[in-house]
Amino acid sequence: MNSQQVIKLSLTFLIYLVLQIFIIRNFVLLDVAFCFVYIACILLLPNEVSTSIILPIAFLVGLTVDIFYNTAGVHASASVLLGYLRGSVIKYLFPTKGLDTEIIISLKDMGGERFIRYVATLTLAHHTMLFFVEAGNFSLFLITVVKIICSVVFTTVMIFLIQYLRRD
Repeated sequence: MNSQQVIKLSLTFLIYLVLQIFIIRNFVLLDVAFCFVYIACILLLPNEVSTSIILPIAFLVGLTVDIFYNTAGVHASASVLLGYLRGSVIKYLFPTKGLDTEIIISLKDMGGERFIRYVATLTLAHHTMLFFVEAGNFSLFLITVVKIICSVVFTTVMIFLIQYLRRD
């Protein structure tokens, strides 16, 4: 990655974090659908970035949200899981079959269906971890599952819309 890409990526991180912390924080539908667009900071990292670099980035992104949401590491833990699973999900969803094709992770380059499949899969993993850690046990299993499903749909749609609106 060259310095121009790093600057562009840093600005994208800043935009998503500011959106999450100051605006989208208040987007809650019927007390079950929560929107966490900050995970796009991790989802949209270039494919050539190694997992050993992604994990500290994911931790810092999650910790930043935890600080502003006053949650004790819930977002950091879910973000680290997201960063850890990201490479495996990319290899599973988009096998290259021996070709030297570089996958560019964006709505423009992947197309709508592939992008939504990628975002929804990793958002499901993130939200499952986030809501079950937040619940603390399985006594509220049904409501937690409803929150996960509704929030995955809400977050995926919002990330898709933001990507659609800022296509370059």
